[in-house]
Amino acid sequence: MTAKSILRLGLMTALAAGTFAAVPASSAPAARESASGHGTLLVTGTTGLVRRQFSFNAEKRADGTVTGHATLTNPAFSGANGHSPYQLDVDISCMHVVGNIAIMGGTTKRTNDPSLVDAVFFTVQDNGEPGTNDRISRAFFWDDDPNTQGPPSACMNTGPNDFPLEQIESGNVQVRG
Repeated sequence: MTAKSILRLGLMTALAAGTFAAVPASSAPAARESASGHGTLLVTGTTGLVRRQFSFNAEKRADGTVTGHATLTNPAFSGANGHSPYQLDVDISCMHVVGNIAIMGGTTKRTNDPSLVDAVFFTVQDNGEPGTNDRISRAFFWDDDPNTQGPPSACMNTGPNDFPLEQIESGNVQVRG
């Protein structure tokens, strides 16, 4: 082997080694943001303390889109049409996670209050298992004018401390970032 061919072989080996070094050692997908939970929150109604029930799930997909659903039943509120308990179903399309807090936004899918049909936002906090210290905010609407529609994507402009959080009575919240 000549010195020229040894140099060429060394250069090809170095290039090949550099190429392999540039490939990540693990091909595991990056963790995706998600939030899910269910439970009750004590609220004051006309008959005293009642349990507001909630459930939600949301996931940010690899392409950045968010899908999810939230349900709220609040016996302390009858809404504009007087139907009690107040019920709300939300299609979640916005979420971002800051530490153990998830901020979500979505569109009202179903409600028994015709004045609350706008974009809705809420925040949850995961404080470990079994969930007794987890917290959730109340639902906040873009505005109370059914003739205007706010964008659910405004949740991206909302910080982890923008909505007051209340400790849940029972249930569990899980936030993954």
